[in-house]
Amino acid sequence: MRALAIDGDRVAYDLSSRDAKQRNAVNKLLVWNVRTGRTVKVSGKKTAVADNTSTGLGVFQLAIAGARVAWLANEGGNLESTDYIFASSVTRPKERQVASAMRSGDNCPGCSGQWLGGLVGSGNTIAFNRWTTDSLGQRASGGLYLLNGSQTKSIATGTNTVQAVSSDAGREAVMHSDGSVAVYSKSGQVLVTLPPESAKEAALNGKNLVVVSETRQLQVYDSRSGSLKKALPTHGSGLHNLDVQGNIAIYTTQKSVRALNLSSGKSHVVGTLGTEKGNVILFARIGSAGLAYAANGVRASFGKSTLVFVPLARVKAAVS
Repeated sequence: MRALAIDGDRVAYDLSSRDAKQRNAVNKLLVWNVRTGRTVKVSGKKTAVADNTSTGLGVFQLAIAGARVAWLANEGGNLESTDYIFASSVTRPKERQVASAMRSGDNCPGCSGQWLGGLVGSGNTIAFNRWTTDSLGQRASGGLYLLNGSQTKSIATGTNTVQAVSSDAGREAVMHSDGSVAVYSKSGQVLVTLPPESAKEAALNGKNLVVVSETRQLQVYDSRSGSLKKALPTHGSGLHNLDVQGNIAIYTTQKSVRALNLSSGKSHVVGTLGTEKGNVILFARIGSAGLAYAANGVRASFGKSTLVFVPLARVKAAVS
């Protein structure tokens, strides 16, 4: 599994496997409705071969918003690298390429040219970033865009619009390289800015903007005023995949998913995955229906993948 996203009852994920002759990778993007149990393939021919270039990343980011899904894929050679955004409806699946960006150089990510990233989505909004780098690999320009069907719309420009990390109710949280965080409206207005605090991850939902600090605390800010409400301790090592739904934050610590009640501070493990040595949970996301998390098998890059869903009521009960 290479990417995971959740919105409402739908969980979107990317899978890659070998073909019948075990030579080429075959990639596909799937959407699982946890309420009906139905799984729909939304990708097409271009995504199917996304993992077959010499230095490319394949599918590396994924977003879902209602019945729309979008994903970012990268293809690369020795001297150039190209990003693509594809999109599809879940109800009428058809892969469409909606944007691309190419850069060149002998040592990417120190390449010069155009990049795509920061793909996020929720509700009825999917957003992403474009930016360019100069011959030294330094960011020279940037922008925040909305994806409307197969069309893109610029909503804010400047290097400080890069990169989006979380989306909620038409708002996009952007984490800057200096550790500060800004929240944009879908019209491009800056709603709130948090000063540089060496933020490592950030997640936005409702009244809460949650940040993982350099000291591994979860700092909970008011998403409207930017005021710090509290700082809560975390547990375990290798903290990743911060996400938030209402008053519940989740994060992964290598082999487990931990939930944290932002009001009481109560924390509890709500998911684990296998006892095989080296097995690590790679992805976890929480939404209004519940928690989805996944890991790959460790024996090979195309080993067995496992996807788990935990209803939101169970997550809440664990930290109530």
